[in-house]
Amino acid sequence: MKNGSRHNNLLQHSNGIENNLLTPYYSANQTKNQSLNYSKPLKFVNLNAKNLPGIPTIISGRIYTKDKQIVPNAKIEIWHADDVGAYNNEGNFYFPSQTTLSGCIFTDASGTYKIKTIRPGIYGYRARHFHYKISAKGHHSLETQIYFKDDPRILIDEIALVAENCRIIDFRYSNMGNLEGIVDVFLPKI
Repeated sequence: MKNGSRHNNLLQHSNGIENNLLTPYYSANQTKNQSLNYSKPLKFVNLNAKNLPGIPTIISGRIYTKDKQIVPNAKIEIWHADDVGAYNNEGNFYFPSQTTLSGCIFTDASGTYKIKTIRPGIYGYRARHFHYKISAKGHHSLETQIYFKDDPRILIDEIALVAENCRIIDFRYSNMGNLEGIVDVFLPKI
């Protein structure tokens, strides 16, 4: 891993260790309200379809196998809290963010993906984070969270505190004013 570089080298699935973390806020139907055609990979997905307030954030990367073969058509589900740290709570859609700040994208033929959203808010003791669930035919699935390198709350968040360095992403501001981070992921074959 290249510590300090903007390109965060590869989030790895640990065989024999339970995935980190599929939360109560995950819903297998979270993409139900999206009117997207998943028959062909998209260039990018905008999770903030309702233009909720927050700092625009772009996440991009590739999905690989451990021997660095690309994984085309991998499904990446992602969800996170809104700018004030609110999630959908037990299926109650009083929080409009849950219908917009969650969704999925499939990697293209080169294993790449790009997601546009807003920076997650904070709540409780938790550091800012995105939830990922990644699956692909013939590969182990992965559920995990990624964090912001400059977030001091990592030191008090018991979940983020034990995160591997590859899950602490160096998000930086672009010339366009967006926070941008690269998240490449190793997804092992079955």
